[in-house]
Amino acid sequence: MQFIGCDVSKTTLDLAWYNVQRGCWGTALKVHNNRAGWQDLMKWAKHHCQVEQSEICVVMEATGVYHLPTADHLSRVGFKVVVCNPGRSADYARSQNQLNKNDSLDARSLQRYGSRLEKIHWFQPYTPEISQLKSLLSLLDQLDKDVLRWQNRLEKITFQYPGSSASGGVKRQLRDLCTEQDRTQQAIDELIQGHEELRRNQQLMCTIKGVGSKTSQYLLPLLHGGRFESARQLAAFLGLTPCHKSSGTSLRSPGQLSGRGDANLRAKLYMPALSAAHKNPELKVFYETLLARGKTPKQAITAVMRKLVHLCYGVVKNQTPYIENYASLS
Repeated sequence: MQFIGCDVSKTTLDLAWYNVQRGCWGTALKVHNNRAGWQDLMKWAKHHCQVEQSEICVVMEATGVYHLPTADHLSRVGFKVVVCNPGRSADYARSQNQLNKNDSLDARSLQRYGSRLEKIHWFQPYTPEISQLKSLLSLLDQLDKDVLRWQNRLEKITFQYPGSSASGGVKRQLRDLCTEQDRTQQAIDELIQGHEELRRNQQLMCTIKGVGSKTSQYLLPLLHGGRFESARQLAAFLGLTPCHKSSGTSLRSPGQLSGRGDANLRAKLYMPALSAAHKNPELKVFYETLLARGKTPKQAITAVMRKLVHLCYGVVKNQTPYIENYASLS
């Protein structure tokens, strides 16, 4: 496998390749981050690596949204792509005493980092329906925030300036945002109902008490296409697994959440977990057992959130509705 480091920015891609046979770096390349640049990248990679596309791995960092079109295109034409955590690649660069920082050095660091990975997770491009769903969910999140922001403005204006004409403009803006919010949610529902697998997976998740259509629609992109090998991987991706730190006899830190993953999605799981802890018989027992063992309510609810994610993963993977107290029945 030939590894190429790719430092991504909004407009450009910096590429680095190490010639193992000669023991030196090959000629670097800087291209535009667009279709023409991707073609130049592929020609340059084939010319230098002298192997099939499937034997070339392009290593890049997750940089917001700017890496996605490049990673998606390269994956679809046959290249291997690794999208790594920027924090981990930066830690690797520091471990190699790399003090300077620029685009070409970052590309070299990414090449070295990728070539030394023991376990590689290949980038998987989203299907068209998942890409559409993710874009609609992102828009809905922004609209939710905007609606809340304008509701707060309306409350402040009507309290501070009673009878002010300014409140009329705020109300009109809020009404338009609510209308667009409803349209976006309707588009999401129509997309899910129009796709058999998405509809089936949402129905399966909704068999779990505490999980409704709102929560399940945000989990669908993660559970579609077998992107995770286990429920534990999914929970870790969402930052719901505890991290323990111990060393010798002096360091005994209690387990804490890693804080990584999608904080917005974790927040959306809180209320479903709170509901499940009181209405789902199995999770209610689980929650109360944790409290009896000395866990705080917040710690117990976090554990219920993780349990919900495990259950959602299980019903989708097995394509079987949720069965209460399944362990006691088997």
